Amino acid sequence: MGKIQRVRLRPGKAEKIRQQRHPWLFSGAFVPEAIAESGDLVCVCDEHGQPIAYGHWDAEAPIRCRVFAWNNAKLQINENFWQARLSRALALRRSLPDLHITNSYRLVNSEGDHLPGVIIDIYDQVAVLQLRTPGAERLRPTLVRFLADQMPVKGIYQRRESPEASQWIWGERLSEVLLTEYGLTFKVSIEKGQKTGFFLDQRHNRQLLRFYSRGRRVANLFAYTGGFTIYAAAGGAKEILSVEIMPEPAALISENLRLNGLSEVSHTLWVEDAFDALQRMERGYWDIIVLDPPAFTHHQEAVPQALRGYREINRRALRLLPPGGLLFTFSCSGHITPQLFRDMLFGVAAEADRPVQILHFLHAPPDHPIDLFHPQGEYLKGFVLRVE
Repeated sequence: MGKIQRVRLRPGKAEKIRQQRHPWLFSGAFVPEAIAESGDLVCVCDEHGQPIAYGHWDAEAPIRCRVFAWNNAKLQINENFWQARLSRALALRRSLPDLHITNSYRLVNSEGDHLPGVIIDIYDQVAVLQLRTPGAERLRPTLVRFLADQMPVKGIYQRRESPEASQWIWGERLSEVLLTEYGLTFKVSIEKGQKTGFFLDQRHNRQLLRFYSRGRRVANLFAYTGGFTIYAAAGGAKEILSVEIMPEPAALISENLRLNGLSEVSHTLWVEDAFDALQRMERGYWDIIVLDPPAFTHHQEAVPQALRGYREINRRALRLLPPGGLLFTFSCSGHITPQLFRDMLFGVAAEADRPVQILHFLHAPPDHPIDLFHPQGEYLKGFVLRVE
């Protein structure tokens, strides 16, 4: 794995870093002489040269080092170290009580599994990788070896930010797979889908919508390939509206309804912007509205603008709901904290001048674990609100 470079913190920084144990160490924490190549393994030392942590270096990013181990002793960071860490991630998934209901789950959740920058999702017989840092990229051969040796996968696909750069890196090219969860089936496009192909983190929340949908009219905005739509239909919804701006995933909604024997359900698809759809939806008609937008920001400086977007769609949705209506509303941006999201909803409800009850706090399932010292890992948060 190469030599481990030692990088020193500025005087006075080490104690706070030890206490907080946050895995992101910013460039300002290090002395100017702290230099390494992007992707290098580094040993983070205090001002006296004593080791406190090990991480991957990124010479170009504000987050200069991403810590994967806190230790004041010398560690052997080699193939066995990474294989053991991946084995622990797999053992955790195998211990979870709910994964028997699906053939698809998250195997590695970046900082949540102490493997910063590494995302691995399993879709039946396909593994999809996202390697978001130079250090994670250097681990690719190790990840492929582990998946090929330890997992029943036939193909491994690496998704990059640029679709043109994404590629199959091992095994068979299985461009489409059938995902199953809670007895439902979804066609997933490995090569063309968002994120790693499907929103695995909403599994439990879709099932909750299924419970509430019987006999109700459900509007699913930002519908993508219809995850919430299919669950509402399976739950006995009287009528469903799906709104999705991208024609290609929108076309899969009807296919997923057909796969589940739900083609006869009263379903309407609007291929348009969700903000525009909320403007023309009939007030008091839809009993349940689902808002599951993409992240409105990936940067801290854009949080105020993102909050304006969340405020606008939730304000419109609350005004549309009849008494007793439900709003399933989400944010998947790590920069929007649960408290910020709740405060935004408080303001929207006050502006709408309607009593609102919180029925559920929503989050990702346990195959998306969160490092307690890394609050940004709690990226998915949501509420089920009932208006009166």
